[in-house]
Amino acid sequence: MTRCLDSLSGEADEIVVVDNGGGGPEIDEAREREAVRVVSPGENLGFAAGANLGAREATGDVLAFVNPDTVVEPGALRRLEELLSESGIGIAMARLLLLDRPELLNSSGTKVHVSGIGWAGGYGERADTLGEVRDVAAPSGAAMAIRSETFRELGGFAEELFMYLEDLELGWRARLAGYRVVVDPAADVLHEYEYGRNPRKNYFLERNRLVFVLSAYSARLLVLLGPLLVATELGMVALAVKEGWARDKLAGWGWLARNAGSVRRRRRSTQTLRKVRDRELASYLTPVFEPGMIPVPGLLRAANPLVARYWALVRRAL
Repeated sequence: MTRCLDSLSGEADEIVVVDNGGGGPEIDEAREREAVRVVSPGENLGFAAGANLGAREATGDVLAFVNPDTVVEPGALRRLEELLSESGIGIAMARLLLLDRPELLNSSGTKVHVSGIGWAGGYGERADTLGEVRDVAAPSGAAMAIRSETFRELGGFAEELFMYLEDLELGWRARLAGYRVVVDPAADVLHEYEYGRNPRKNYFLERNRLVFVLSAYSARLLVLLGPLLVATELGMVALAVKEGWARDKLAGWGWLARNAGSVRRRRRSTQTLRKVRDRELASYLTPVFEPGMIPVPGLLRAANPLVARYWALVRRAL
């Protein structure tokens, strides 16, 4: 976190650090910095609630969310702030580069599969392949900016998710509300990215994927995608058994059953934002599962052409 704060010096009007980890030397060092305000909730709130807490503490018109394992290049945050002044842009994310290989992309925007799976688009590609502002399905929460007014309008990050896919969920709500979500290659942020850092990542990814689908997709889209979503669940169960995280998959279903009311409320609040029809949003969903940071199981590779054909039929029906 120290190098992140060093990179933010002179780049931000105010810096709010949310101490989700219960202190430590880096937090102590942050408290000693004149331009930094540390907020300690006393427990690990998760990324979503922690980011919301930081947003409430901030006083500026523009909020920039930056992971502690990033290094912000000079001028990047100012560039994102300028971009948000353009009509229609609701969220602007930085071009994320790999810290140890800055010539390569960490993310050029979050890709969203029709089943609700999300991943860092462009991972491992050359950074110069992203040379202009581009619309994306959703941003990466590792380095993104949004007007505080828009953030409040959209309801902030979904705290029920705790961590993972909260940026995807917020970005899709922005899309539903009619805002553009973009990535800007003129704003570079380096990211010390590691896909498998959290041992419970599969639990959160699968649970949160289902929360996203059940709350963000229209009833019509859920019906049309029903067979595919069921097939995805069966495939994920098979994958979980094979890779040894079946208990996490079952735990996700258990959480959904216990928190059905919370999911219904999330769906109502999300659908209330809707100003854009499914037909317009369909172009931001992909039927091809191709994350670059992990090997794609043969079953999923084989399913890609079938899912693409099925999605083509669904799009005609929207």
